[in-house]
Amino acid sequence: MNRTDCAKPTVKYEPTWEITDGSKLTNFITCPRQYFFEYILGWRPETPSNHLIFGTSWHLAMEALLLGKSPTEAYQLFLTDYRKTFGPETDELYKPKTPENAELVIFAYAAKYRDDLSNFKVLYTEIAGTVAIAEDRNLHFRMDSICQDLKTGRIFSLEHKTGSRSYNWEYQWPLSMQVGTYTHVLYCMYDPEIVSGVKFNASFFTKGVRNWAAFHAGDNVKYKPPFEFMRLPMYRTQPQMQQWLWNATFWVDQLEWQWQLFAECDESDALMACFPQNPTACSKYFGCDYRDFCSAWRNPLQHCAEPPLGFKIEHWNPAAEEATEVFTL
Repeated sequence: MNRTDCAKPTVKYEPTWEITDGSKLTNFITCPRQYFFEYILGWRPETPSNHLIFGTSWHLAMEALLLGKSPTEAYQLFLTDYRKTFGPETDELYKPKTPENAELVIFAYAAKYRDDLSNFKVLYTEIAGTVAIAEDRNLHFRMDSICQDLKTGRIFSLEHKTGSRSYNWEYQWPLSMQVGTYTHVLYCMYDPEIVSGVKFNASFFTKGVRNWAAFHAGDNVKYKPPFEFMRLPMYRTQPQMQQWLWNATFWVDQLEWQWQLFAECDESDALMACFPQNPTACSKYFGCDYRDFCSAWRNPLQHCAEPPLGFKIEHWNPAAEEATEVFTL
């Protein structure tokens, strides 16, 4: 359906409504009402997220290392981008994800993976585009890199992640929409026989910094470095991808159905009979930013002429972010 038909007196049409990617679809699966607040209204907390900004800056450093730049150059790219949002006075608030630790981890990462560019060729970094999942259904995608193993010739995507701890971290990925989307892109771009899937390139910023300075000073002390690394391969066969494709089209169809219901909703309705709440998702991650709105409002359309105190309107558009290559598959 035409998304412009869904505009309301208090909800203006936004071109970003037309774009569905793995992150937005995962958000919809988690809680359709959260999807409504975040992607239809575009409400986001005014306070910037350290995790989001740190992760974005980290990607710049990882891309630089993949392109053969030095750890010093990679750190400077990280620091310049990070300082656009967070000044030095905030560093104590966000330990262990601080520029000081980032510099340490970038150099440790470069040492641990110093043979990367001897083992694989980097074909692309920071690519984007759309990939078909049905005759009339597309997903937008952004991928950190596509690489080719120099010994086997196999193709894989190296995707950069940051975290605070590695315990059970890997459990979230085998059935994730993100892994499926990236694998689908690789199967569409290359001979399936040489595709080896996605490899997560994770760096964990931990709180094990005790005695680290003493260790570097040469003292003979026990220490736990404030970082861990993990490279997690996620391979999906073509039969497994058939299940992912069914899941993806099912959820995109469910999203489309909610848009159709939304077009029929009105500010005068007693409740908004679309984009339902999922109460089991309210406490995920750091707690939902929109939980209080769900508790207080039966029909958010009666309250969305402007964002509440502490929120701003920012419609995230993944298609607007810079990419070195853009593909339509």
